[in-house]
Amino acid sequence: MVFHHSVLGVSIKLNDAFNNKKIVGEIRGNSASTHYLEPIILDLTNSSNEFVNITIDNGDLFIPIDDTKQKIIVTSPQIITLQPKQRSILKIKGMCIQRNNAAGNNDTKYIFKTGDNEKLKNIAVFINEKKYQSTAAQQAVWCLVDNVDFNTIIAADSSEENNLKRFMAKLTGKTYAVQAKDYTTSYYAPPREKVGGMFEYTIPIDKDVQIAMFNKDGILVRELFNQKKVVAGTHKINFEYDSSVYTDDVYYFKLIVNNNIFLSQKWDAGAMREKFKKNMQKRINEN
Repeated sequence: MVFHHSVLGVSIKLNDAFNNKKIVGEIRGNSASTHYLEPIILDLTNSSNEFVNITIDNGDLFIPIDDTKQKIIVTSPQIITLQPKQRSILKIKGMCIQRNNAAGNNDTKYIFKTGDNEKLKNIAVFINEKKYQSTAAQQAVWCLVDNVDFNTIIAADSSEENNLKRFMAKLTGKTYAVQAKDYTTSYYAPPREKVGGMFEYTIPIDKDVQIAMFNKDGILVRELFNQKKVVAGTHKINFEYDSSVYTDDVYYFKLIVNNNIFLSQKWDAGAMREKFKKNMQKRINEN
């Protein structure tokens, strides 16, 4: 498998390769990643006796068979060259375009569709050019699709945050404005009602590390930690969120290392609140 133009054969779109029986295989979700990093896995085999060059472009879509799962837009184009009878398994970078649908997983199957939404294509190209495969870029995609105020985008990197907001202003013709620095509009504003935990992990070489918060359906809620090139070794990282803002009963906190989910913790906030209420009632009854 290579990711460059081949002089052998003619390049065709992924759906045409399937339809013309050039390739066989499946498109499935990637449980080891998140919906804004590498959410799609292609498992393809060249069924022909000639080289096949498959193209996937920014703005193309992967549509789940299960319509309760998220559609994914491609944010990093690929040209995949398969030799005769060669099988290749590769991950595709993308973003969710349906905030309220559940995240896909290994059991989620997809079909491919050529993208035809110019604004979505434009934002996908921008994300690819800037290498913003991040929670902030995912927020920008959702803001575009759902017509939500893009000034709510927050990022660990203030330059990335501002670049995304300026791009969205140009793309939509709306106003880019500086927001008040409270918890909902600032990455680094402290939580008012602080709740959190800790991850301990070991990495053999320097890697990018992120902690992100997801709801029960695997949908991104908020990024809590982001550091590039964390040095090799054993680390302990504390994370926290504002329980007055995020009030669901269940959240998942995921430690993500180089685009892959390294560790995951379930946070049963509803059970904790119920336990607290029972303890308070018990004290009242005893008095």
